[in-house]
Amino acid sequence: MKHPPILRSILFCLSFGVLSCFADPPKVIIDTDFNTIGDDGQVAVMAAQLYAQGTIDLLGFTIPSGNQWRDQEVSDCLKAVERLGIENRVRVYVGAQYPLLHDYKSYLYEEQLFGKSIDYVGAYASPQPNPNQLVPPPDGFATHTKPAKQDAVDFIIETVHRYPHEVTILEIAPPTNMALAIRKDPTIVPLIKQIVTMAGQIFVPGNAYLDNAEFNWWFDPDATQIVLRAAVPHFIIPLDCTNNVPLTQAVFNQIATHQPQTIITKLFTQAFGPSVGPGTFIYDTNALGFFVHPEFATLKQGIWVDIYNTFDANYGKSIPYTSDPSPAIGLLQESTVIFAINTAAFYAFYVDLLTRPVPVKFVHPPPHDFDDD
Repeated sequence: MKHPPILRSILFCLSFGVLSCFADPPKVIIDTDFNTIGDDGQVAVMAAQLYAQGTIDLLGFTIPSGNQWRDQEVSDCLKAVERLGIENRVRVYVGAQYPLLHDYKSYLYEEQLFGKSIDYVGAYASPQPNPNQLVPPPDGFATHTKPAKQDAVDFIIETVHRYPHEVTILEIAPPTNMALAIRKDPTIVPLIKQIVTMAGQIFVPGNAYLDNAEFNWWFDPDATQIVLRAAVPHFIIPLDCTNNVPLTQAVFNQIATHQPQTIITKLFTQAFGPSVGPGTFIYDTNALGFFVHPEFATLKQGIWVDIYNTFDANYGKSIPYTSDPSPAIGLLQESTVIFAINTAAFYAFYVDLLTRPVPVKFVHPPPHDFDDD
């Protein structure tokens, strides 16, 4: 029997629990240096599935340079929203092309002063390409989806004002967009619900350039300092945590052999298989897991985190304090640092979301398409 939309909604609520159904899902902007099926791309897939089931309200993707140059990331993210079937619901907002100070020439100077890289440098592995040099994902460029006309910084500002104390920033990129938004309109700071970020290294080595710093914060240390010092509740998932949550062969096999296959499981298998090495990590997915399930955290600590932004070999390295080093000034903000998560619970969450049908299947009546603003 076919029920009208309002009755279908009521029946869904009764099946899943009235309180959880009628509670507004948490609103989130995902600030991401996007890639097709690396950790950022996996977050997009997982977030789209959570959005479709009504667990989160995914407000948009904002894109700065980081893993790749911004325009390549935007292109890949546009394809992702089409692939996932959310292009009429979730827009892609073009953000910062360059960090505040640490641009490509600065990186070349860094190499002159301190030596060639021994680890990951993201977009800085090569000069910025021309717009006509974009590389398509394995299943081709987006065919009909365009970036939002509004830029990422203004979108963040406008959205935080529209939903005061409701918007989480899931910061899984160098925080250039967020820093620019704070500088352009500081009145958003007390209105942001929280910033949940995968970034930094507290007591472990880094994973970028000379291994002194974690990549997201090394790529734009100056933006990082602005964001860390803003009076916003901060939750940091650093390398101390993510190093202990690798993509294992067993987890890979659950996704690669899942039936029926989807375009996501195919892309995932092509990218990572057939043998997963011990150094394969899924960093940013940990931050999404904590955002949706804060109970995943098994070890956390309040730490005042600052950043080295002097131009030396420690550029971008975290500086942790277990107490406020300048309480009279209030310069630093206390962050909640997540040092460990329930890996079994997280892996189950991860595999489930990456193996669901694609395009995603919405459980609520679809909203109207975007207008052309």
